[in-house]
Amino acid sequence: MVQNSDIVYSATQHIDRLMRRVVLLLCGTGVLSVLVIWHMELVDGTLEPFNRFGYPAMVLVFSVGFFALWRFPAVLPWVRWAGFLSICAVLMTDLWGQTRESGPLLDNYNALTLWNWLPLCYAMAFFILQSRHAFIAAATILAFFAWCTIVRSTAGTAYAAQDRSLMINTLISHAVLVSCLSGLAWLKHVVSMQGEQASRLNRLAATDPLTGLANRRETLALLEQLARDGRLERSPVLMLCDLDHFKNINDGWGHAMGDQVLVAVAGALRASTRDSDVVSRWGGEEFLIVLPDTRDADPAELAERLRMRVQTLQVADRHQCPVLVTLSIGIARLAAGESGESWLKRSDEALYRAKADGRNCCRTAEAPEA
Repeated sequence: MVQNSDIVYSATQHIDRLMRRVVLLLCGTGVLSVLVIWHMELVDGTLEPFNRFGYPAMVLVFSVGFFALWRFPAVLPWVRWAGFLSICAVLMTDLWGQTRESGPLLDNYNALTLWNWLPLCYAMAFFILQSRHAFIAAATILAFFAWCTIVRSTAGTAYAAQDRSLMINTLISHAVLVSCLSGLAWLKHVVSMQGEQASRLNRLAATDPLTGLANRRETLALLEQLARDGRLERSPVLMLCDLDHFKNINDGWGHAMGDQVLVAVAGALRASTRDSDVVSRWGGEEFLIVLPDTRDADPAELAERLRMRVQTLQVADRHQCPVLVTLSIGIARLAAGESGESWLKRSDEALYRAKADGRNCCRTAEAPEA
């Protein structure tokens, strides 16, 4: 069965696909940005010994993350965490060193530049990590910044009045930024939850609750779509299946056993068809199988395999007595200019002939008259 979730991406899947593109863009631009800043500081003579190591490390992290994500999309969570922790480690180490240096901070070019880089950590936290982890990470970074400020003020290091004002204003602006990003993360979480709920409701509306197969409404829409497309080169085929003497099972063993048989048959049909095929519960003891493409397969042979698979099902009652289950199948290939209703009607006529011929057999519908 093609689940509704296979056709319509959930909100989370959309966000993951978008996140992969965002992280790829961040990695690519990160390499260029760090290289440009590294070159500028080298030319200006402001490159400190720590940054001679820090900048190459950031370039390496960005480059490895870009390559890994480009070649292996499934490593997105690892790339997000590794990149975030690596960049934060470099910036936090630099921050600790800058705040412990003597002299006014306003005259320290590297300290001012570093504070301008800190919002990158907050942004990376909220746009790369999950919402709860992002808030914890951003709050930890902000707390570390505040702690470095307090350590500087209590360590006897020169702390000019202008520096104090600068540090307080910077802390306030960073706190406001973290608050705004927290609101955006919360909004993202709400939208994701609503999207997941809508997707779950769509799946429920398109699925038979007992067997988990597609239901009648979902399959009717697919039939009409295939008929409208009219892609006869793909040879679409319908198979209408009916459990033989199912009423006797319900009457003799009870409806619980009847439900057990339906679930077993549904599993057998689904396991014996391709992922591109759609198996649905058409109603009662009837199943409808839609094969959108049978160019490389013989529908009659597939129907016979399905019939034999159902006949060999091991279904037993509470006394371990086997319950014989057989299947009658009507096959119809889509004809040129045929409607979904006509296509379905011909498969029903073929099924009627299979029942008339003794059941537990397969019959193919004749082509419609021109």
